[in-house]
Amino acid sequence: MKEIPLVSVVNPVKNGEEFLDEVLKSTLLQQTNFPYEVIVIDSGSRNDSLEIIKNHDVRLIQIPPHKFNHGLTRNLGVQESQGQFIAFLTQDATPVNNVWLQNLVSPLIEDSQVAGVFGKHIARTNCDPIVAINLQNHFDLTISMGKKCWQKDEGFSNNKGLYVFFSNNNSCIRKTVWQQIPFREVEMSEDQLWAQDILENGYLKCYEPNAVVYHSHTYSPIEWFQRQFDEYRAYKKMELVENVSVQNFIKNFVFLSVDDINKIINLTNLSLKQKIYWAFQRTLNNLGITSGQFFGVRYNIIPNLINKKLMSQQSRNMESK
Repeated sequence: MKEIPLVSVVNPVKNGEEFLDEVLKSTLLQQTNFPYEVIVIDSGSRNDSLEIIKNHDVRLIQIPPHKFNHGLTRNLGVQESQGQFIAFLTQDATPVNNVWLQNLVSPLIEDSQVAGVFGKHIARTNCDPIVAINLQNHFDLTISMGKKCWQKDEGFSNNKGLYVFFSNNNSCIRKTVWQQIPFREVEMSEDQLWAQDILENGYLKCYEPNAVVYHSHTYSPIEWFQRQFDEYRAYKKMELVENVSVQNFIKNFVFLSVDDINKIINLTNLSLKQKIYWAFQRTLNNLGITSGQFFGVRYNIIPNLINKKLMSQQSRNMESK
């Protein structure tokens, strides 16, 4: 008979009141054949987040804002946990049903070579319609590769971005592997760097499509720019992306915008007024997205002072520590 594991769910939080109550309620309603604990790490919330947290049966750890780091804060959560397996959520990622955690942990229980599992994201109601389509397409692509688990094999070099994709918005890791390979101290993409590290050390990374969370964002063009600048800066450090020429930047912007407008036109759930709004909004968003990517991969030739102006506030805070 297999030993029944203990699982810990770790959720970093800062000013997360919009979705935090529903996230914690759903997390605590999970039906599992193993015991689990929930740990929330708050890094200086100034809204009602702390009151929401205290209304739930979770363990609260508080750290000052300047101590937050995507990798190190999650390492702290693992250090403080009692579980053999550590699941990660974020303050805006809500488990869709009460079997999310059981499904997420199952691949780790079944195969000792599996170091980490990530689950599916679906869009919230009324989010940016292109974000919803892109989320669906991303996870459909993951399934279309014809494999549930990845290891470093002959396909790794040509499909590195897909092989190392991992999302700590909805993931679970094996603690004994983490003890050998903790998350790196980085401002972003600690999850994908960790996936790269475990694959290079001979472990498996798996996708569990039945472990589903609501998780999507409707950003402004400026927020898209900052997000993409941060992400592509991190990807450049990981050697996952190359610089694009100005000509290709323009082509990417035009292609994305035309493609998004066509998708919006074909959406039957939007009114004409909504289609016009989102066609215009997506054009602005795509300018932010492609510009953020263009400058993000060039972060190393941009003066540091300008780099900081282009980053999101969260990244600036971490850079200034």
